[in-house]
Amino acid sequence: MTEQYSSKDFPNWVIKISRFVSVVFHPLFIGVFMAAYLLFIHPNYFVGFSDRAKWLKLMIVINNNLFFPMVVVALLRGLGFNKSFLLKTQKERIVPYIASITFFFWSYYVFKHQPETPRVLVGMCRGMFLSSAAALLLNNYFKISMHGIGIGGLMGLMMVSIADGSQYIGTPILIALLISGLTITARRIVSDHNWFDLIAGFIVGCTFQLIALWI
Repeated sequence: MTEQYSSKDFPNWVIKISRFVSVVFHPLFIGVFMAAYLLFIHPNYFVGFSDRAKWLKLMIVINNNLFFPMVVVALLRGLGFNKSFLLKTQKERIVPYIASITFFFWSYYVFKHQPETPRVLVGMCRGMFLSSAAALLLNNYFKISMHGIGIGGLMGLMMVSIADGSQYIGTPILIALLISGLTITARRIVSDHNWFDLIAGFIVGCTFQLIALWI
């Protein structure tokens, strides 16, 4: 039998930290963090690109993968279609999922038709598009965790960057593991997700990121 508890079972400071973690590692922010890591931190993928070129690519990700989906959610809330920005019900998540699928695909399409763009960034955007499409389908059956999908994608990206020999296992994978653990725990504390929602989201995000980057 699954243990049932609510945020009231935890000290106030734990709840505050969990909410902070939930905001910082929101799935839309995770996509930007992933792109920024590839562009500015990874030692090999974008060698030879000017800072201006890197920032232009990051702005594409910010616009399509963060700004436009947030605008859609804000419009839905403003027009009264959604009761909360938190998208607490499966029904409220349908249109944001469709919007995310559209904008993520556009990022993938743009980068795919830029021959100079390393394949890893193209694959990352494709993985986000595939994960969102899968989440929309699974949303019909249970409330899969968006945060789980986001950190699963992050873990998938780290696994690929290590498997292709472009970096050694170490700090990046440890940071990804820490973020994953913190985010899943935080969402279990301050959301109505159960462990299945969270782990399923993580598996979906990681799996489709690996598929997109390896195939």
